[in-house]
This record gives sequence, C-alpha cells and structure tokens, in this order.
Amino acid sequence: MTSEQTIQPSTPWVELRRVSGLSQREVERRLGWKTGHLSWIERGIRPSPEQDQQLRRFYAELLAEGGL
Repeated sequence: MTSEQTIQPSTPWVELRRVSGLSQREVERRLGWKTGHLSWIERGIRPSPEQDQQLRRFYAELLAEGGL
C-alpha cells in the first residue's frame, strides 16, 4: 500500500464510531443492544429502521455535545 492509498471504512457508521473514540461494545451498551449487532451493521448489513434511527440520534447527540 502506498502512502496515497487509504483504507476506507465499510460503512459511514464505522467512521462515526472511530471519530467518537468509542468501541463497538460501548456504543452497543449505550444503545442497549446485544453484543455483535453494531459489528454486523458496520460490515454492511442494513440496520432495521429502528436501529438506523437509534444510531442517527446517538451520533447526532454526540455531535451536539461536542463528542465528535
């Protein structure tokens, strides 16, 4: 890999979590999810409409608090 190449996250959720500095487990804990669900979503499995809404709200709140 050259210095010009970068590894792209598989979904925007990966990048949001990385920027927040939180682990997958911590995000799942805060959302009340079972372990592994965020990993599936970050690897490209489409979240349910409810999960999508929860993730959007979670990261929007972090952004509003200055956590992103």
